Amino acid sequence: MDSINRQVAVIKPKDPYIKWINSLPGTTDPVSIDELQDDCTAILLPHFDTEQESMNFLKKNFRSIFENELFGWHTDEKDWPKKLSFRLFQEWFEIELHTEVIDFGKGSITIEKY
Repeated sequence: MDSINRQVAVIKPKDPYIKWINSLPGTTDPVSIDELQDDCTAILLPHFDTEQESMNFLKKNFRSIFENELFGWHTDEKDWPKKLSFRLFQEWFEIELHTEVIDFGKGSITIEKY
């Protein structure tokens, strides 16, 4: 067991994101917030000393996270919100920060580039 020099941001969908998903063209089987919050995106961040530093990092990098969440449900960008702002990101997702990351894995970590 090893502690690693990262922290985790869990990106938890909120109701506006669920409403957007359920309003997409061709949606016949609506999803619930419970379904989507059951398995959220977890992002490894550099380790910061304060929550404010973590939030500043996320503010600078939110767009790629937001696009990843949108793309996961709908690849046609014309149906995405017209302006992807950090404010909208915070309205659509709760950001849960965790500063202690423990690695129980054996062997090396495999990284897949997006």
